Amino acid sequence: MNHQVDVSLGERSYPIYVGSDMVSSFAATCDKHGLSKNAVIITDSTVSKLYMKPLQKNLHHFGYQSAAIVIPPGEHQKSLARANSIFTTMLKSRVGRKTTVIALGGGVIGDLAGFVAATYHRGVPLVQIPTTLLSQVDSSIGGKTAVNHPLGKNMVGAFYQPKFVWADIECLKTLPQREVVCGLGEIIKYGIISDAELFSYLENNVENVLRLEQEAVLHVQARCSTIKAGLVSQDERESGVRVILNFGHTVGHGLEAAGGFKVLKHGEAVLLGMIAESFIAKELGMIDSAVFKIIATLIRRVPVKANLRLLKSARILKAMSHDKKSAAGEKRFVLPTKIGQVKVVEGISQRLILESIEGITTQQS
Repeated sequence: MNHQVDVSLGERSYPIYVGSDMVSSFAATCDKHGLSKNAVIITDSTVSKLYMKPLQKNLHHFGYQSAAIVIPPGEHQKSLARANSIFTTMLKSRVGRKTTVIALGGGVIGDLAGFVAATYHRGVPLVQIPTTLLSQVDSSIGGKTAVNHPLGKNMVGAFYQPKFVWADIECLKTLPQREVVCGLGEIIKYGIISDAELFSYLENNVENVLRLEQEAVLHVQARCSTIKAGLVSQDERESGVRVILNFGHTVGHGLEAAGGFKVLKHGEAVLLGMIAESFIAKELGMIDSAVFKIIATLIRRVPVKANLRLLKSARILKAMSHDKKSAAGEKRFVLPTKIGQVKVVEGISQRLILESIEGITTQQS
């Protein structure tokens, strides 16, 4: 059942291990990768209650010393202030530069703990243990680490690759439905940007993924991991082809920020952002109405239950203007040309952007 996907980056190459019931072999895998016997596990209070004890038990059985830093859950923890408090805890505990930081959690923990690992003592070893569907198929892979700034999401960060990624689908069984919805935002994205077969599979199986049926989850996870690993291997620092991973994110980040990161979670915002950006592509003649309908129909089968009327167009546009994906102040969009293929476009009129936003915020999907 378990499989491995490799991210090829020369001396920074690393594997993504995917499977079920994997905790008993975690410490042995750390040994295989030559990690020191000291670790700091950074997690949030929700994940800690579920997975900290079995993880530490396995580590201690193999002779590892592990300390835990447990923070509250939520996007607002992804800040310089929280990173600084973690640095202080680690420095007071005299955590050395060979100590491994283990990021145990979803995208927020992965980004924050990754940022801590990248900057503490100018870089200490990092292992990602993603525990949400979104982080397993997307955010834990590729070395993007960051914290948010009041003027924008992920504005302060570094590219910093882990020693390995450990994705155990058993962790998904404790997820609330909303977190599964968030994961599907990134999964559908991969189908639209790069894999028409994956998109077709989702048309037939999206409800199976929502129900976390093991065969469906392993199938989409393998495809998404392989696609992202390939893109990262070609373009580690997002100066070329890797930019296509931002489909749905230009509008999506604006939606997140406009709601103060409280109305929509990241994956939900990406789902809606993909509809808006596909609408822009349709209006520009890059896709026809039939393709737009196919995309929107699949996305709308995934239940986003937030009150979108709380999101005001002016605030969304303002948030988009601060997004780091803007090139020299020009909003940069990744737009579909067909299912499985996209193109980077700049110079989209404010009127068209506004129309696309109003198309999603005036109706619940």
